Amino acid sequence: MELNIGKLTSEGAELLKNYVQKMGLEGALIATAEGLEMASFFSTDKDADIIAADMASLLASTHSILSNTEKGKLNEMIISSDHGSIAVKDLGEDVVFGVLAPEGYKMGGLIVSLKQFMKDLQAL
Repeated sequence: MELNIGKLTSEGAELLKNYVQKMGLEGALIATAEGLEMASFFSTDKDADIIAADMASLLASTHSILSNTEKGKLNEMIISSDHGSIAVKDLGEDVVFGVLAPEGYKMGGLIVSLKQFMKDLQAL
């Protein structure tokens, strides 16, 4: 999928806000592979710059692991914790997408929400 980086940067925050509110999530972020925030929306106070850097680091580590184990390319990754989940998706073109889901959010729902966002992103 080819991304329109200019539109993503200018319209991404509104797209993420609508997505987060529609899907009942805590927040979402789009960042460069270098860890620079392109767009974000969080329903609570979060430091988007730190989360962007962490997402980029996680993406780089995951790419390394996949390469070293010859498992191919990352589709998406879901991290489940005591207080919710985090989904990470490689959008290609050195762009990462991260989603924060609240405690109790179903894994299947999180995967569906990622697919829904990809449809919304393609329409951008």
